[in-house]
Amino acid sequence: MKHETLKKTIQDSRFKIQERGFTIVEVLVTSLIFSVMALAVSAIFIQIINIERRGFSVQKIQDNSLLVLEEMSRDMRVSKISNQESPNCTASSITLVHPIKGTLVYQAINGIIQRSVSGGNYLDVSSSDVNFTRMNFCILGSLPNDNQSPRITVVMSVQNRIGKEILQMNIQTSVASRDVFDEFQNP
Repeated sequence: MKHETLKKTIQDSRFKIQERGFTIVEVLVTSLIFSVMALAVSAIFIQIINIERRGFSVQKIQDNSLLVLEEMSRDMRVSKISNQESPNCTASSITLVHPIKGTLVYQAINGIIQRSVSGGNYLDVSSSDVNFTRMNFCILGSLPNDNQSPRITVVMSVQNRIGKEILQMNIQTSVASRDVFDEFQNP
C-alpha cells in the first residue's frame, strides 16, 4: 500500500511540473520582444505615411506649376511682346498683346499667379495650395529694330503651403513668341 501511495505521489508531482505554465521571466522576455517588434513596425508605418504626404506635396507643387506655365506659355507663343527687354531676369510681370484676348498681364501677388485680361480685374491662375515665392521673366528680342524673335524665359520658385515640411521647387522654361499679327498681315 505504501508503495502504491508513493507511486501515485510521484505521478502527481510529474503532472504538476507539466501544468506549471510560464515563469515571470519568460513572460517579461516575450513582452519585451513583442514591444520592440511593435515599435519597429509602427515606426516604419509612420515613415511610410510621411513619405506619402511629402509625395502629395510635391505633386501639388508640380501640378500647379505646370498648369501656370502651360497657361502662360500658350498666351506667350501667339502674343506680341514689345519694348519689355529684361535680359537680367528682373521683370516681375509681363504684358502681352494677345490676338483674341487683348492685353494680358501676368504677375505674382501674395504668392499667387494672377492674370488681367484687357485691363480688367486680376484673376487667380494658380491655386492657393502653393506659394510662388519668385516669378521673374527674362525677355529678349522685344525691341522694334533688333531683328530677333522675342524669347521669354520664366523663372519660378514654388513652395507648398500645407504640411509639416515646406518643400521648394525651382522651375524654368523658355518660350519663343510668334507675333501672329505680322504673320497674317505679311503672307
